[in-house]
Amino acid sequence: MEINANYLALLFVAATLAITDVNAQAPAEPGAPVPPAILDGPNPPEPVGFNRLQPGPGRRPPGNPGAYGRPDRIGPNAGLTSLTTVSGKVGQWIGNDDAILDGFTLTGSGNESTVVKFPPHLGQQVQNAVKPGSTVTITGFSDVNPEGETLFRLTSLSAGKATIADAPPVVPATPPAAPALTTSTGKVTDFKIGRDGRVNGIVLDNQTVVKVPPHVAYQLTNLATKGSSITVQGYPRNLRDGQVQLDKKNILNATVLTINGQQYLVR
Repeated sequence: MEINANYLALLFVAATLAITDVNAQAPAEPGAPVPPAILDGPNPPEPVGFNRLQPGPGRRPPGNPGAYGRPDRIGPNAGLTSLTTVSGKVGQWIGNDDAILDGFTLTGSGNESTVVKFPPHLGQQVQNAVKPGSTVTITGFSDVNPEGETLFRLTSLSAGKATIADAPPVVPATPPAAPALTTSTGKVTDFKIGRDGRVNGIVLDNQTVVKVPPHVAYQLTNLATKGSSITVQGYPRNLRDGQVQLDKKNILNATVLTINGQQYLVR
């Protein structure tokens, strides 16, 4: 009898263990949350070029965002930029490829000439505050444009009681209306050359500048020679708030050109 009792006890324990094992291996019910996997092992390798910054003045402790291999960047486009203050007399106005005012020449006390540049939306403020011959004090920094020209980028300007700061343009309360499709016909008088030395437009005898991509302008130098008649369909490039156009011309972004009776799609 005692043997049977022991035997039954062993069977009960074995059955209990078997049920536990089955439950542990049973798939989870559909929709049941899957417990997160816990990885316990060595830290992942640090990325190539990793530079763990040590805590200290101006430094972030290891593990903080930005602590991975960010070099100290000093330059006009990122990080800290040294500002310089210069004084002199305003020379001639300078415009961009669309003749929109975005700079002027500055003559210093030693007759050295500097090209001063500012965002086009400051054009009206600058033109209202100074004129050629005015004495100004300018704070900014030296820079080199993509064409390799050295210039001085304005951050603030003082002339008499007027002070202008390089602030972002004001967002209009109502968005400007979309430009309407316009058609213009005239004769080619010249080709527009961009700062990069490439042709980027056509000048017509009706004071219209037809803007096209450089690869299209290259084709037009053979199709639309000087003196030939051309009809342009496109959208006018309107001035934005604060901008000043030095050369009063209509600028059309061409979409369709008609040359010698043949239409060409511009793309």
